[in-house]
Amino acid sequence: MDKEWLHKRNTQSNFDTVQQAISLRSQPELVRIPEKTMIRFDEFTEFGFLFTQFEDDTYPCWSFDFAVQHPSVFYDGVNELGALYSDCDRVPMIKCDTEWANLPPFLDSSDELRNIYFKVLKND
Repeated sequence: MDKEWLHKRNTQSNFDTVQQAISLRSQPELVRIPEKTMIRFDEFTEFGFLFTQFEDDTYPCWSFDFAVQHPSVFYDGVNELGALYSDCDRVPMIKCDTEWANLPPFLDSSDELRNIYFKVLKND
């Protein structure tokens, strides 16, 4: 099997999995195509505090925007996105051999190893 095709397929599968987790409570709309960017853990602090920056290394990070009609469905009584983080926690992901070597094969929403991050973007 072609390695490039397999990599693309696994990356798409991971994106589909995140969308399915979001869809447990609401239907994501206006989903923007994911973009791959390179980050430094010492500059992007939204991931878990155990992510260690090595020298001048950069690490791949995927991001995308989406909208939902009723964002309150993600409120868990404490955090406006708490239920969404809970739904994503420990969801298996396929490692694609291009990400940080210490990344676990699942989504983690703990303070120590958070490897998925959501933020609310307000409409103007």
